[in-house]
Amino acid sequence: MKYQMMLKILFLLLSRDKVSARFIADRFELSLRTVYRYIDELSLADVPIYNVRGRNGGYTIADTYKLPAGYLSDGEIDTVTTVLNELNKDLSSSVLETAVLKIKAISKRKTEQSAVSFSNLIIDGSTWGGAPVYGESLKLLQDAIDTRRKLLVTYNNRNGEQTERIIDVYTLILKQGLWYFYGYCNLRKEFRLFKVGRIEKAKLLNETFERRETTDIEKVLSTYSEKEPEDVDIVIDKSVKADVEEWLGVGSVHQNGNKITASFKMPINDYLVGKLLSFGNKVTVASPIKLKNMIISTVKSIEKTYEK
Repeated sequence: MKYQMMLKILFLLLSRDKVSARFIADRFELSLRTVYRYIDELSLADVPIYNVRGRNGGYTIADTYKLPAGYLSDGEIDTVTTVLNELNKDLSSSVLETAVLKIKAISKRKTEQSAVSFSNLIIDGSTWGGAPVYGESLKLLQDAIDTRRKLLVTYNNRNGEQTERIIDVYTLILKQGLWYFYGYCNLRKEFRLFKVGRIEKAKLLNETFERRETTDIEKVLSTYSEKEPEDVDIVIDKSVKADVEEWLGVGSVHQNGNKITASFKMPINDYLVGKLLSFGNKVTVASPIKLKNMIISTVKSIEKTYEK
């Protein structure tokens, strides 16, 4: 346990410019005294760790320090290369191809080729049915990132409004099974997060862009929803238990005798109302009351539509 924790601290230090002892303690739920002891032991093991003092100080590792190949097991190398290869099927990135070759070069062993080989991980960014346009959009976005060329897109927002805008694409994001891209929108004059699936047309321009100072992308991802998540409790019929588990995750669904319930946090909006209604009368909202009222109002509106 001790040496596993020391390795975690080492990898954390290698991934950042400076890390405070308090950050390490909070991250791994350790006491400050334990952090200081582990840092000292890493230093004794010839890891060049320096303590930068001052307001923005912290522990840092010399830029020249490199991990020996032995730190990565054969299984870890296989997993990393599999992930990169599977992602590259969607992105077709020369950078990813080079990364795979470099990581493979770390391993000294010879791999045996079997007659039939299956990947232990498949990442498929396309929709069911294999819509080719989705994959083409991903490749075009990756080209825009690699070459820093501006991208002209025809984009449909969630309200059905269509705009043509030029975007400086910074990064691609895969979250909750959906592809997004983050970049500077020249139309709105600000950084924004876009859904790849909402691109109708896209074209690479010859004009390039210089990367600007950008908002912390982790903050953008955590606050992307227009509403704060709220506690929701639902009662589930056993006939749709598996479907709800696929939606919320098995850990969110609980069974006590014949009663099946789920508790989760999610923004209360039209998406949530629509999702709950997709289960018909097989899912009932227990709380909050405002979500109940939204569902009742929506059902009444649907009823009036069909009465016309």
